[in-house]
Amino acid sequence: MTNEVRDRSREILRAEFADAAATFCAENGFDEVTVDEIAHGIGVSRATFFRYFASKEDAVVSASRGSAGAYARRVAETPAEPGTAAWAQLRAAAESMVAASEARGDVTRARIRMITDVPALKGRLAWERRSEQSALADVLRERLGDDRAARALAAAAVSAADLAWQEWARTPGSRLSPLLDAYFAAFGGLAEITLD
Repeated sequence: MTNEVRDRSREILRAEFADAAATFCAENGFDEVTVDEIAHGIGVSRATFFRYFASKEDAVVSASRGSAGAYARRVAETPAEPGTAAWAQLRAAAESMVAASEARGDVTRARIRMITDVPALKGRLAWERRSEQSALADVLRERLGDDRAARALAAAAVSAADLAWQEWARTPGSRLSPLLDAYFAAFGGLAEITLD
């Protein structure tokens, strides 16, 4: 087995364990369960758990990390249509992540609520989002040739997505795509807002 295949297998297992751990914690309460209980609940030993994760926070946030870097990859892989606004391309690139979230509706909603309600998880997710924002800014910088614009667009797009996911998680029966449209529109119109 080559190192590349071994690393890929490890990443697949890590993603599966993270998914199971996040579901277990969302169902049982993050603060109420120990690492030993999570490991037992997902069918692995404590030693195996710690081979893949540094902490229970790491395991839970890793389940959300699946999209980290994926957004930047989608933007990089999307052909730049001449004359299309970068902001519109950023919104379009988020659509497949929307579909993945809605496909697992209640599970994803419960995870988002857990992450935003638990300070340790919220802080950890914020750190992860900075990495995602940085990766997106790198892609945009290559396309735009403007560092400030790339960083501003990346920060705004990640923030718009986060706000949409949070509202969707707390609004039963809502659809994520229209919420994402609404937040992208709101961010796009910020320069026109006047203060009384």
